[in-house]
Amino acid sequence: MALNGMLPTSDYAEDQPLFHFILTAHVMHRTLPIGAFISSAIPLASTFVLRRATVYPITALLLRSNSTGALVSLGIGGAMTLGRMWGREDIEWKDRSWRLLRNTGQTQLDDFSAAGLAVGAVLGAVGRGPLPLWRGVVGGAGLGTLAGTLAFVVWKSTLGKKEQ
Repeated sequence: MALNGMLPTSDYAEDQPLFHFILTAHVMHRTLPIGAFISSAIPLASTFVLRRATVYPITALLLRSNSTGALVSLGIGGAMTLGRMWGREDIEWKDRSWRLLRNTGQTQLDDFSAAGLAVGAVLGAVGRGPLPLWRGVVGGAGLGTLAGTLAFVVWKSTLGKKEQ
């Protein structure tokens, strides 16, 4: 599992290093596909349901909307973590981080989503059209996390069940 290989984990939760970073990054990463879904629905509905004329091609519209949605999602994820964990003891942060790293299903989902993020960022940079590079990369990364999450759901509902 790539996540376990990249992030240090300990044998016991109370010894977990980087616990603040791990938990915050996890929640922020998990908010990206939700933001991508919402950020994709808006331009798609505007274009296809409301039949509004578009200035950009649909790919550029999606990248533009998702670049904003990704930044908003990251902010919301950070605020959610801060709000939920405010005033909590370090052992609670360590325990939650340790459990995330030890949960096979969660690390598989994170791996799929992270792979989608990387591929999406590259594809967004290449296919951004008239958009600035940062919009292509960030928008593609957001869309990639959604694609990775959906790929995980399909994989888990078909091939992943054979592993159990």
